[in-house]
Amino acid sequence: MTLADFATFSTAISGFAVTASLIYLALQTHQNAKHTRALINQGRSNRIADTRLAAANADIAAAIIIANGGEPTPERIKQEQFSTFCNALFYGWQDTFLQYQKGLLDEDIYSQMCDALIKTFSRPGYRAEWEKVRVPGTRFVTFVDRIIASLPAEET
Repeated sequence: MTLADFATFSTAISGFAVTASLIYLALQTHQNAKHTRALINQGRSNRIADTRLAAANADIAAAIIIANGGEPTPERIKQEQFSTFCNALFYGWQDTFLQYQKGLLDEDIYSQMCDALIKTFSRPGYRAEWEKVRVPGTRFVTFVDRIIASLPAEET
């Protein structure tokens, strides 16, 4: 092999190495963008859930009821607390569902969430709260609605 042949061979190899590096960089950039979106969604979900859980405090629940023109009876406060608790659950599940859909969570976590949804929506109070907040047309709402529809007739 002459020096010229070696130089040609080296140039070809370095061209492949540069191409492979660019492909790897593109994959890393794509993965980083996915993770960044997941962190943004998770932060959003956490802020909403934290706010909703704070609203479950009896004093804050009473203030919300009063601000909306209601009478903060003990029963109405309990209803408001349950409603805000349910909302926090729903946002947490939505975040888990979306991260699983994006390939950022494994099957075990997704399966645990599905089991929790089945157990939770087997109770009428949770289903009633779900009906108040669901917005048809999203993947998460379609997913939850399918779970609710799959429950045995005596539980739905």
